[in-house]
Amino acid sequence: MTELPPIRMIATDIDGTMLRSDGTLSPRVRDSLLAARDTGIEVVPTTGRPYMVSTDVIEASTLSGYWIFANGAVTWHLGDDRLVRGHWIEQEVAKQLVLELRSALPDAGFAIEMEREVSFEPGFAELVPNRPTSGEHLDVLDGLTSRVQKVLVFHPGVTVDKLFELVGRVVGDHAVPSYSGLSFIEVAPTLVTKASAVEDLAADLGIARNEVATFGDNHNDVSMLAWTPRSHAMANASRDAKDAAATVIGANDDDGLAVAVDALTAQRRAAHR
Repeated sequence: MTELPPIRMIATDIDGTMLRSDGTLSPRVRDSLLAARDTGIEVVPTTGRPYMVSTDVIEASTLSGYWIFANGAVTWHLGDDRLVRGHWIEQEVAKQLVLELRSALPDAGFAIEMEREVSFEPGFAELVPNRPTSGEHLDVLDGLTSRVQKVLVFHPGVTVDKLFELVGRVVGDHAVPSYSGLSFIEVAPTLVTKASAVEDLAADLGIARNEVATFGDNHNDVSMLAWTPRSHAMANASRDAKDAAATVIGANDDDGLAVAVDALTAQRRAAHR
């Protein structure tokens, strides 16, 4: 069996992977990620969250390199304040998606993530770990002011699995629905996933697929877990995430990410002695 090369990039989910179940970033995980970065590994948090509800993790982690937001729709270099790549739903297309979904699911609520803003209907703020402080509208379309990263759909009377199925029927091939452990469905531009964003960024940096380690815990992580042979699902992960991953590691509440990252960092150090 051919030995795999040292890791050059780590793409890790945030909620349920980097963060503990109470939403905090443990010092152990933070220090492991920073140590990996200091050996030359690109550490790329890869999240379903948009930028505006990721600021708590950005500040806690102090990671200022590449970040992938909105399930792959947007890649930023935070230190340079530079948009690397963005995939957008045009305003008219987003509006039509909301109208079609509202017609099929009249009791559903909606939120729209834009480049640096969010518009959301009553009930949405209670569903996210870092509540937006502005942007609430009785009709989400009243706050639609710019190009869109994702349309979010929530329905208090329907399970997430059932809502995923219903939303998928409505959007068809026009968009990509997913979910990430929170109580809503995320609808992204066609062909945009965490895997596509990680693959594109790795290509930008001249990093091969087998030099990328991915970490995740939920449905929206499956694509990037299946993409590389160096993939890791958390012990607390969903069944489809575990099935997609090459390895299952410790739980988020046990700093499982830190243990795995430390091993990858040690391998890289040994290879460069």
